[in-house]
Amino acid sequence: MSKRARRTVWSGAFVLLVLGPPAVYLGREGVDPGRLLGLGIVLSGLVAVVAMVLTTVGASRIRALTTSLGIDRVMSGHRWLGVAALGLVAAHTVLAVVRSPKLIDPFAASAGVQLGYAAFAAMIVLAGAAAWGRRRGTRYEWWARLHVAAAGLALLLAGLHVVWMGDLLADPVMRVVVSALVLLLIVVLARRWVWQPLFSPRGAYVVYGVRHEGPEVATLALTPVFRRRGLPAFAPGQFVWLRRHRRVVGVQEHPFTIASSAELTDRLELTVRATGDFTRALARMGPGTKVWLDGPHGSFTPDVPERVDGLVLIAGGVGITPMMSMLRTLAERGDRRRHRLVLAERADQPLFGPELEVLARRLDLEVLRTAGRRIDADLVAGILPRARGRLEYYVCGPPSLLTGALAALEALGVPPSTVHSEQFGWTGPVPTAAPAAVPSPRDARTHPSAGSPADRLPTHPSFPIPRVKAGREGQETGSLRR
Repeated sequence: MSKRARRTVWSGAFVLLVLGPPAVYLGREGVDPGRLLGLGIVLSGLVAVVAMVLTTVGASRIRALTTSLGIDRVMSGHRWLGVAALGLVAAHTVLAVVRSPKLIDPFAASAGVQLGYAAFAAMIVLAGAAAWGRRRGTRYEWWARLHVAAAGLALLLAGLHVVWMGDLLADPVMRVVVSALVLLLIVVLARRWVWQPLFSPRGAYVVYGVRHEGPEVATLALTPVFRRRGLPAFAPGQFVWLRRHRRVVGVQEHPFTIASSAELTDRLELTVRATGDFTRALARMGPGTKVWLDGPHGSFTPDVPERVDGLVLIAGGVGITPMMSMLRTLAERGDRRRHRLVLAERADQPLFGPELEVLARRLDLEVLRTAGRRIDADLVAGILPRARGRLEYYVCGPPSLLTGALAALEALGVPPSTVHSEQFGWTGPVPTAAPAAVPSPRDARTHPSAGSPADRLPTHPSFPIPRVKAGREGQETGSLRR
């Protein structure tokens, strides 16, 4: 099934889950003009509960969901559903107070109403935690714990409010609908917080080696503990969540792109920038250290070769890691199409330089290093062919890079359906305004000569274990998806 077909299926399931319960309720109760206020109270509360359940399900790392829609779409939907749930709970509260003004004093209300107020307060805390977490410099671990705790409390209190009030559960059909929502939530949460972190055998990996890519960048080679199960099938461009300990409470875990070829059968490779405590600890791990992975996730993956004439890859910094997986996979498969790579990176820390020279010879690959120049329409146009044919465009990096690259592709008339983007870092939605062009001389493209001495990198992880220099404290990165 194609990506578009899978997205259509998930969209249909979403619409069914959102509209199904209120439609069943209206079908059972009917629409009485004299009870519109009461109907609005019940429907706003019901849809709010559905939105809370779907918000939780969307953030629970369901692979079928993340690989069909992509992590950016899933998390964007998670945020908007959370906002909608908060708005619906607020509307539910206001309508209830309008019908019964005495409910404005929660301390004088019944226990069921007090539980509703408590759930509303927990959702306000949840929204505040989400806003705080989007601030630059916020420690991810503290934000994540507060976010999860507030979400769990809001769900529990909302469920108790529904049971205590009894409006939705009076009808036997609605009891079945509500029970189905509760069962869905329990199954998803048990899988996310119990089975995967504690018992799943497919998530256990051991460090085979660490390869030094730059002063602050290292590549971890991981092999599964249960080798007979083999590596999970993944598509180039996908990512995994990594944790260093197998327990539920108090564990840090971060998402990292798989940088290795999808054709390898003995290991996964993750390339990370060591700029924080977590990533520096990863770079210092020796062979035999166990870690646990959850994944692969994401739909930032190239389409089948028969449908595309070539790829245009635009990467910023460690945003090149999904591109390296794509290029390595294409090289292993003997791909003969023409590809182009635009790489914005630190001038003092070029990544994968020797290997890109090798890949440029193994593939029909053209590489442009921007050397600090802003990515704009002129720069991108200089690397595109006159007859573009069926090209697919992949953009990965921080928001500043995505802003310029997406605006440049739009200015060049590239069809939006052929553009795929994924941002990393502690960020919000990608801004759409195009930045002002900064005039600078055109940079020369890098074309490695046919006779340049660049040996192919080894395909077996028999490399030494170098120590990565400690970088500055700050945000954990490594093509991180937040």
